[in-house]
Amino acid sequence: MRPGQDNFELLVKDMDQRVENLKVKFNLFFTGEIRIPPEKEREELENRIRNLMSKGHKSPRVNLLIQNLGSRFSLYNNLWLKRMNELETGISTIQRKKTAYMEGPKPPPPKAKPAKPIDVDISLNHEESFEKFFDNYSRMSTNAQKSLDKEKIINSVKTKLITENMVDAQIHLSLKNGKVKIKIKPSQ
Repeated sequence: MRPGQDNFELLVKDMDQRVENLKVKFNLFFTGEIRIPPEKEREELENRIRNLMSKGHKSPRVNLLIQNLGSRFSLYNNLWLKRMNELETGISTIQRKKTAYMEGPKPPPPKAKPAKPIDVDISLNHEESFEKFFDNYSRMSTNAQKSLDKEKIINSVKTKLITENMVDAQIHLSLKNGKVKIKIKPSQ
C-alpha cells in the first residue's frame, strides 16, 4: 500500500461516516425531532463525493471504495429528496399509514332498516291503482330489481288477477332477502 492510497482510504471512511451521520439527521427530521432538514450538509457532502469520484485513482481498491460510497450516498439522497418532495406536496405515505392505523378499524355501516310491508288496493277498472302499486314496489326494490320494466311488472299482476277471476284485489308487498315479494289477495 502506498502512502497516498492510505490518505484516500481514510478520506473515504470519513465520508462514509458523514453519510451515516446525515442519514441519522434526516431520520430525525422526518420523525419531527428536528425542525430544519440538514440540506446544507447534504449538498456539501454531495459536492465532496462528486469531486472524489471525478478524480482518477490508480488503485482498484480505492476506486471500488469510492464507487460504493457514491452508490450508497446516491441511494440515500434519492430517498431523502423523494420524502422531502412528499412533505412539501403534503402527500406523505408514512403519515397516511399512521393516520389509518391510529384511527383504528372503521365501524360497519349502519344496517338499513327493513322496509315495512305495504298493502295496496288495486282494481282492473282503475289504471291509477296500478301506478300506485308500482310506485310502492319501486320504493321497496333494490337497485338490481329497479332495472325491471314497469309495463312488464304491471302486466304480470293484471294477468294474475284475470287468471284468478279477480277484478278488485289487495296486494301485499314485503321485502325478504333483498327482494320484493308480492302476494295478491281478493279484496274484502
